[in-house]
Amino acid sequence: MNSSGNYLPSSPIILCGFMSSGKTTVGRPLARRLGYEFADTDELLMETYGMTIPEIFKRGGETYFRDLEHEIAKKVCSMKNTVVSTGGGMLTFPQNGEILSRCGFVVYLEKDFEECYSRLAAQENRPIVQSRTKEELRHMYEDRIPLYRRYAAFSIRNHGTVEDAVNQIVSVVSRNAQPDISV
Repeated sequence: MNSSGNYLPSSPIILCGFMSSGKTTVGRPLARRLGYEFADTDELLMETYGMTIPEIFKRGGETYFRDLEHEIAKKVCSMKNTVVSTGGGMLTFPQNGEILSRCGFVVYLEKDFEECYSRLAAQENRPIVQSRTKEELRHMYEDRIPLYRRYAAFSIRNHGTVEDAVNQIVSVVSRNAQPDISV
């Protein structure tokens, strides 16, 4: 039970969504609000393997990156009282989506493609973005939506302020968490 008297899961609260949908931007203040730790799967990946994401892609391509990302998904499942921001493609691979939806409370942050794209276009450290056209990214976005929805317990429209998104998630998670009655 948190300070507001709401029951919250001890298993991780996992945020998914397209690149630049606000997972980290919302995740950090959500973790502070709940008194949880915060983890970003891309940061965990870089710390664990000692390479930047562009270096991982350069070394072995997207398949290699996804294999390493799956190892990070397994790590996430051992985390307690943590808000986790996932990479935009993490839940698009069934082995990741299944494991994360079983071990945590997955929330899909919905954001319109144009908003995501305008943020992505300004970033140079995204190998997937740099190697694709806007239309290819739009197609990727549209292909991923059903996958995010498949594994998410809930969807939150992230079109207002960060505080609005945090409030929505706290409300949904606390309404759907069961009290831990084990002794």
